Amino acid sequence: MFNQLNLSMQLLWREPWLKPLIDYDLGSENCGFCKGKFNGLSFVTSCEFCEIGIMHDKCANSHILKRHMSELDTKIGRHKDKPLHDFQ
Repeated sequence: MFNQLNLSMQLLWREPWLKPLIDYDLGSENCGFCKGKFNGLSFVTSCEFCEIGIMHDKCANSHILKRHMSELDTKIGRHKDKPLHDFQ
């Protein structure tokens, strides 16, 4: 008898947000997570679970996985059975 493996993964879709901003628009010259300076062309986002501020996109991934896992699990559960849009 073979054991069936339950292999699954969660893929999280983050809406792209490409809008040129200047320091004045951001309200900060530094990432809210790593405190590193935004330089040249930086991809940024914010956390939908708290008010940490604008962060590098990669920093946001780390921040959410470290600080908001329970909120993330709840959100995944709420949207699990919803069909994807055509562009997803």
